[in-house]
Amino acid sequence: MDGLSRRDMRRVRAALETELSTQPPRIGVVGVSGTGKSSTINSMFKTTLPISHTAACTKNFESTPMELRMTSGVAKDESVKLTIVDAPGLGEDVTADPGYLEQYRDNLPTCDVVLWVLAARNRAVSLDQQYLQQLSDFSSKIVFGINQIDLVHPMDWSERINLPSEEMEANIAGIVHDRTERIQTITGAPVTVTAYSAQRGYNLEQLFTSIIGAIPETRKFIYDALKNFSFQDFIPVAARAVLDERN
Repeated sequence: MDGLSRRDMRRVRAALETELSTQPPRIGVVGVSGTGKSSTINSMFKTTLPISHTAACTKNFESTPMELRMTSGVAKDESVKLTIVDAPGLGEDVTADPGYLEQYRDNLPTCDVVLWVLAARNRAVSLDQQYLQQLSDFSSKIVFGINQIDLVHPMDWSERINLPSEEMEANIAGIVHDRTERIQTITGAPVTVTAYSAQRGYNLEQLFTSIIGAIPETRKFIYDALKNFSFQDFIPVAARAVLDERN
């Protein structure tokens, strides 16, 4: 923005504010049932979506409004709203999949970027591959995350420093390499794959960075100001209202 006059800066700011209010940033979180999509959203964005270890909780696309305040750029000090979208898990039930896939096709076009969540200990990715084939129209906006890496053999995670052991780290690297190769056979193009643990809050920073980095060029200018943010800077709208009231 260097070299712009104050008048031009005001115009740029107005255009950005209009875009943010009419088409706020929208991030989708999708994938096969049981991989920890809702847990990922809860860990990364401080939300309280219901989760279950025995049955699927999300039956429809559910939008959670978020809010943050910009600290730099032309939108400095502005309150910016964005939406995190939690999708129903695919593969939960053969009778439910057609309806879920229809929801995916209806909702994914509205998302700027989509995080596809896989589970580290699930070596079978044929379901993911099949669904990716059916949703190939959206492959350019999808980044991949491998959740639950704290459960990788030999499961000797260091509680003290919140890091995997050397053996776990080597196994995790092997899993990332394997999943990357198998996903790319479907997409036909390089993909971004990040290993993380929603339960441990591990590597969420890198996951957030990969999400922001995958925004389409036509919308990147909206997210430029977010690059200086950590995922820890996000505050749910309801929580922001409470904080504002206290202040």
